[in-house]
Amino acid sequence: MRKNKLNPMKIAPYLFIAPAILYLLIVTIIPAIMALPISFTDWSALSTKMSFVGFENYKRLLHDAEFKRSLLIMSKFFLFVPLNMFFGLMLALLLNSKIRGMVVFRVIFYSPVITSTVAAAILFDWFYQPSFGLFNSILAVFGIKGIGWINDAKTAISSVMIFKVWKGAGAAMLIYLAGLQDVAEEIKEAASIDGATPWQKFKYITLPLLRPAHIYLLITGIIGVFMIFQETYMLQGPLKSTNTVVNYIYDKGFMSSEMGYASAMSFVLFIAVLIITIIQYKVLKLDLS
Repeated sequence: MRKNKLNPMKIAPYLFIAPAILYLLIVTIIPAIMALPISFTDWSALSTKMSFVGFENYKRLLHDAEFKRSLLIMSKFFLFVPLNMFFGLMLALLLNSKIRGMVVFRVIFYSPVITSTVAAAILFDWFYQPSFGLFNSILAVFGIKGIGWINDAKTAISSVMIFKVWKGAGAAMLIYLAGLQDVAEEIKEAASIDGATPWQKFKYITLPLLRPAHIYLLITGIIGVFMIFQETYMLQGPLKSTNTVVNYIYDKGFMSSEMGYASAMSFVLFIAVLIITIIQYKVLKLDLS
């Protein structure tokens, strides 16, 4: 009987994705699975001793004022989602043209997305300095009094939000550009013949046809708010005024060595993201099959 030879072309795709799957397994999936049993212990991560404490970590959450404060701070970042979608759409509309050289501008506006968050945050931290920062220097040219930016608890969250929109609007722009290029020109031409104004064409044709892009950016944007960490870690406001839930989890898990309590918060955060995502699917009437 002739044996079937192994076809290298069939194995090649799996070899290419193997490193990504291995990374996802080690860094995300296994720690996520381990977080649940650890959340029922008092493990400190600095010792091998691990005592079962039941639901004590979860009960502690109900009375933790700092946890509630971090939830409130995180909720303010939900404003980022509509802002990011708005600026992304405006950029897409401006750059949705076949004019020669337009690709260069698309690359320029998308470049913040692929820029290291840490490196960009260090740069913005310099921009935000009250005494010598770029932003206050520009305001001084127009005779406007400088702002405390990230160094002021009142403006710290807004400063991080500006950074996040600058960093993320390019990604939203790319999604909207793909949607805009799928809008058939024949539909717009028919509307023009019927006497539709540019605003009417945008409102009744373009916006409805961009619904898949709206939904994608809305869902991923809300999930992203729950996972905000790098931006608020690098651009920390005074008195922990920008510390979200993930920052608090990091502090408890790695700074205070309360890994059991941190795991409990992580699991609660996971359940919250799961519930909100399911609600969005139901409200937006998306097909889960």
